[in-house]
Amino acid sequence: MARNTLTPLQRSLLAELRELADLFSLDFENITRYEPEARKARLQLMRNQLIRSQVILWYTFTDELLSHRISALYFPIRRRGMKLWKTKRFRLFNHHVLEELSLLQKLRFARAVKELPRPVIHTIEQLNMVRNGLAHAFFPENLKKSKPVWRGKDLFTLDGAKAMSDDMRVVIDELFGDFEVYGNG
Repeated sequence: MARNTLTPLQRSLLAELRELADLFSLDFENITRYEPEARKARLQLMRNQLIRSQVILWYTFTDELLSHRISALYFPIRRRGMKLWKTKRFRLFNHHVLEELSLLQKLRFARAVKELPRPVIHTIEQLNMVRNGLAHAFFPENLKKSKPVWRGKDLFTLDGAKAMSDDMRVVIDELFGDFEVYGNG
């Protein structure tokens, strides 16, 4: 099959993505369909929505990686992934311990398991603050504590998003390394 040819499943997924972009008003490629006076505001809203969704994704992935570090303390390496989820003991631990902990509580717990570099800790704390602002305020720029700012840059700009992306890569690389240490099978 040629490298530029999509499989039927890939074509179907691409069509679905286009429909979702249209459904969620993220169809920036079709901005000319909107009234000229509404285009700037629409594009800003689309950018805002893309950045918010990425921050939430980073937050939930970081939460998951911290949970992995914590659970590795209590559950053997030989049993990972779906095998572990099939055990009542792990499901109870997940549902009644891990799900009850906030990101910052998991961070403290995970640090007790294995210390983290200060920049990683700081980034996770900042991630928590920024995510809270984005998740709980439609206009987070008006907040006092949880403004959408990263390293002094507006998060709703390319520079701010790049700065956060750079820092999040370091966090994910650090935490994802635990999968090698504790086993990921």
